Amino acid sequence: MLTDNKMLEIANKYIKQIGQRINIELEIPSEFIKKSYGNVYDYVAKDSTKHRLAGNGPFLVKNDTGIVIQFGTSDDVEYYLSGYEDGTWKPSIHGVWDPNQN
Repeated sequence: MLTDNKMLEIANKYIKQIGQRINIELEIPSEFIKKSYGNVYDYVAKDSTKHRLAGNGPFLVKNDTGIVIQFGTSDDVEYYLSGYEDGTWKPSIHGVWDPNQN
């Protein structure tokens, strides 16, 4: 089982590759949602006065594998967590990122 520090490290690696793709420095706010199966993080532009983000939905870092599951932006995070937990919501193939593969 991964520690909170290791999951945060993975989350930062994930947003770093997003930031490189869009050429904006990103950061994770200090607050996150802790679940038994992992942590859920948000990300924002480091310079929010200069950059406004769209499509930056929350994401889960699974504590058993480190795999990142990207949630959507059309509903609040509780909708995605509830669907993830009961199996009614599945991420698209593009919404899963494995830090061991990248």
